[in-house]
Amino acid sequence: MNKQEIRKNSKKESRRKSEESFSSLVELTLKNLPDRSAEIVKKRFGLVSGKRKTLEEIGNEYKITRERVRQIIFQSFKSISLKNDEIIYFLKAKNKIFFTINQNNGIVKKSDTQKIFNVKEEKEVNSISFFISCFEEIFEGGKKGILEKAWFSSKEKFFQAVKIVNQGEKILEEGKRALLDKFIFEKIFQFFPDFSQSQLNSFLNLSVKIKKNPFNKWGMINWLEINPKGTKERVYLVLKESQKPMHFRQIAQLIDKYKLGKRKAHPQTVHNELIKDSRFVLIGRGIYALREWGYFKGTTKEVLKRILAENGKPLEKDKILQEILKVRKVKKTTIMINLNDRRVFQKKGELYKLKK
Repeated sequence: MNKQEIRKNSKKESRRKSEESFSSLVELTLKNLPDRSAEIVKKRFGLVSGKRKTLEEIGNEYKITRERVRQIIFQSFKSISLKNDEIIYFLKAKNKIFFTINQNNGIVKKSDTQKIFNVKEEKEVNSISFFISCFEEIFEGGKKGILEKAWFSSKEKFFQAVKIVNQGEKILEEGKRALLDKFIFEKIFQFFPDFSQSQLNSFLNLSVKIKKNPFNKWGMINWLEINPKGTKERVYLVLKESQKPMHFRQIAQLIDKYKLGKRKAHPQTVHNELIKDSRFVLIGRGIYALREWGYFKGTTKEVLKRILAENGKPLEKDKILQEILKVRKVKKTTIMINLNDRRVFQKKGELYKLKK
């Protein structure tokens, strides 16, 4: 295939996609309405500009009441719905929308419309919303303080979502700790055994109060582990989830990788927080660990003194090296230079002890 044929095929494919876009299908569907009704529907749903107009704005433009605008829109829906089997463009849109919603466990969160339907322009999102408004089978629902607004394949699906989200919140609030998918699903299965993990995930994603963090743990949205506020909380979360000491530059990279902040994490800012916060312990050159892991602050010499004091007896060099390397990332030569400080440590044979 030569370049000319490739370009030709590319144009054909682009034209085909444009013709099958939701905004194009809306345009063709609305041709079955009187011109004024079609224009009012377009303005109300933002089907051309992507910006929706209020009932009052449309009423002022056409010199009719808001109630009359509402009636025209309702009649338009009714007219399209009654003829839906005759309007091929309407059926195309209906099939695409029903297929997508069913592929997503019968739920599409309205804020996820662009991602789920793979559309970019706002007028495409508005076109999908318009079509769904014409479908009696799809239930639009949300619950203040509990569920985000979403489209459901049935009203029953909406009520299932409310029950499961309430159960998820109860489990987390009582347990007071974030849970991985596996563990929260196991607990919900005890009350709702007939749902798959995929379905439970779709339901929980609708919750207003609980969210999943980038480390796949569910928790209450006001928990710092789920929604860390400020650099120091993001640093703490990265270290806690990584479960190993890290260089401050690597911590900054992971904050960006997991999108824990709205802005780029600057290594120096991260380093400053690590220095200031007592939860973090410097254990090597730029390397930090969490105090809760058993690490403690102090220079190499101070750590050596602590090891010998806590053991309460002289120790061999290898034993001392073994103990200090558990809590510090330092070179053996650095350890030995400090250990050979005769003002602090005393060597007798192969054993070291604190000088009295």
